[in-house]
Amino acid sequence: MKNLRTGIWVVAVVAGVIVAMSSRDGIKDSGNREWVDPAQLKPGPIRHESLTEKQLERVRYLQSVFREVDPTPLEKWIEDFRRDENPDREIAIWEGMAKPYKLFTASRDLSIAAKKEVYGVVLMRSGAPDTEVLKHLDLKTLTLQDAKEIMALFSTEPAPIRVVKP
Repeated sequence: MKNLRTGIWVVAVVAGVIVAMSSRDGIKDSGNREWVDPAQLKPGPIRHESLTEKQLERVRYLQSVFREVDPTPLEKWIEDFRRDENPDREIAIWEGMAKPYKLFTASRDLSIAAKKEVYGVVLMRSGAPDTEVLKHLDLKTLTLQDAKEIMALFSTEPAPIRVVKP
């Protein structure tokens, strides 16, 4: 994997994906949720020439929150959000992840390895319910109780990643 963000993103994709099926009328949610091999996924096309100044401000904030555990350059963050069909929705999902990440890490003296695990938990929880996340965690430094505390800090519902099957 090229960088940590890609690696952690893979965990999030595996955490819970809505698989959408193509139809003549466009993409419809089949209602199926399944684990998908992230190696089979390809990034979508650039959908937006640019982001608004407000969106850019929000992305800068997100990149600063996660910089310690995700060294992805700001330009790549921006490019990734330009690929999203609805950047505001995706930015909001990341903002929903930033809140529990900041709350949990701010009050503890955590190693980088532990912070990366917190990041992994928030990424997984962003796309899957707590019960599914708990089934798939492979914690090395955090405890199961830590993971439950992190997930309890979320104020948003999971928003699984939508994948279109060819």
